[in-house]
Amino acid sequence: MVKRADQKPAVVWVTGASQGIGREIAKAFARIGGTVIATSRGKLGLDRLVKEIRRAGGIAHAYVCDVRSEKSVRSTAEEVFSRFGRVDVLVNNAGVTYFKSIRSTTAEEFDEVIKTNLRGTFLCVKAVLESMIRRRFGHIINIISTASRKTFTESGAYSASKAGALALTNVLREEVRPFGIKVTAVIPGSTETKMWSASDRRKYRHRMMQPADVAAMVVAVYQQPERVHTEEVVIRPQLGDLP
Repeated sequence: MVKRADQKPAVVWVTGASQGIGREIAKAFARIGGTVIATSRGKLGLDRLVKEIRRAGGIAHAYVCDVRSEKSVRSTAEEVFSRFGRVDVLVNNAGVTYFKSIRSTTAEEFDEVIKTNLRGTFLCVKAVLESMIRRRFGHIINIISTASRKTFTESGAYSASKAGALALTNVLREEVRPFGIKVTAVIPGSTETKMWSASDRRKYRHRMMQPADVAAMVVAVYQQPERVHTEEVVIRPQLGDLP
């Protein structure tokens, strides 16, 4: 059962929820009774997700939101707060990448990755933080990556964005700890999503985790006792990182 605030089912906002890890996180929270707010840039994927959750008896609502845009994030947050009154859990999952060397990465590509993976996390945190502080209740879970710490070639922009997001997460945790708010960094290794090329997924599928594996860990962290603050979870495939 989802922990409750004010005796109501928890309101859980998941960004990048139309596919991959975000989709599975949204479904996992719905299964344990959460009211899921699923956002993404793609409406079609969100609509499919909401239908699937509702068919299974869960509660879900979709909002198109571009986390790169402060206006879009603010507008979405205003709609959510107007309808539900609060956000109990924010899962910052939206992310993009280009598997390219730094030499071949364009400034536009670099900016897109940073705006989505780092700035987007910042904007969504800002959108919910004051409400959580007033209520002295909330859990922010940021999906990072092992690329935030380990060096992978042809991943300069992505690694920079995730390292920045991890640093942001660590600072945020200490700033809001006195208000009873939990902040967790979930750091997964190679996971089979469309972020990888079709050929890589075929070649390395046996060595990759599945999105549902990461989702299960996210929910497990959330469901821990109130007195426990899990600050960081590193999840890697059993066979280790890809070569």
